[in-house]
Amino acid sequence: MARPRAKGLSRRRKGDVATDRAVYDTIRRAMLMGRLLPGTKLAEPALARVLKVSRERVRKALHRLVHEGWLEAVPNRGTFVPALTVEEVREIYDVRTMLETAIVSRLCAGHGPPEAQRLKAHVGEERIAVRNDDRGRLFGLSGEFHVLLAELCGNEQLSKLLRGLLTRSTMHFSQAAPERFHNCAGPHDHADIVKAILARDTKKAAKLMLDHLLGLAEWQSAWRPPSTPVGIEEAFRGLSAVKRPA
Repeated sequence: MARPRAKGLSRRRKGDVATDRAVYDTIRRAMLMGRLLPGTKLAEPALARVLKVSRERVRKALHRLVHEGWLEAVPNRGTFVPALTVEEVREIYDVRTMLETAIVSRLCAGHGPPEAQRLKAHVGEERIAVRNDDRGRLFGLSGEFHVLLAELCGNEQLSKLLRGLLTRSTMHFSQAAPERFHNCAGPHDHADIVKAILARDTKKAAKLMLDHLLGLAEWQSAWRPPSTPVGIEEAFRGLSAVKRPA
């Protein structure tokens, strides 16, 4: 009798983990779609109602997102979508420019067939997201592209550093991007950068990355958020954490 019970508990735990992950992914996806603007308060009761899950699951997701830098916990006030100042945006891109031009230069000299395959596959996924009109997926992939470049250098500390910078800049990018993201040059720029890396053209790859990041920094610095954030119900319209209440 003990064995079936253990299996049942194991299945239940797997279901719990999957649901917790789905709640986290749904909140993060709303952010990547640009629906959660700076200053938006993410209250547990409201999120639990909209996502049709328990407050405990929402709390776990919010804690993880705060830990990763996507959200900000303000003592005695709650959890909010953080706002970046113009100076913070410029500083982030200043650091990214120094790091990422060096990263592509190293990859030009040190990549092999496995690295080339991963880069091509990632660019292919970005193109699919564009064709599917999937804004959240595309913006997530856009940030992951830059982390992938760092990972392919084989330096874990570099990857961690860039991942932290990417969290905040990707979030701000998602908020500031035009509603029709096809006007954004990200996927096209990434494809050109990969082409230069695979051709081992160090000078061109570094120049393309520099222009790409400077362009992002310029229009993100000029963006100003709307004075009134979108309501929680509207922000999560069409998004679902689970197929049935948990």
